[in-house]
Amino acid sequence: MSTRQTAPAKPARTRGREARLRTDFAYLYPGIDSGAWTPVEILINRVVTLLYGDAANSGRITGARLLREDHFEFRGASPRPEGWPSGLTRMSDAAAPPDRG
Repeated sequence: MSTRQTAPAKPARTRGREARLRTDFAYLYPGIDSGAWTPVEILINRVVTLLYGDAANSGRITGARLLREDHFEFRGASPRPEGWPSGLTRMSDAAAPPDRG
């Protein structure tokens, strides 16, 4: 038997953007408080955990993005990581071709 102890996971580093689960969809996200504004990094982590527990939920709780805009309200802004296009608002937009206009 091992006596090695593992440290608790470090919380996700937050950058300023928050989301709140809409009450109408709370039944799809057990463990997520529909009344609380929460950093999106933490919510993404929780949604991924829900998907890992039951992959059949993927079509119901996710879409083109992990946090569906019809399921969550958003506020705030996140600074862009260094080197990413400043005019794009989502991390996934970083793969967009540069604007040469």
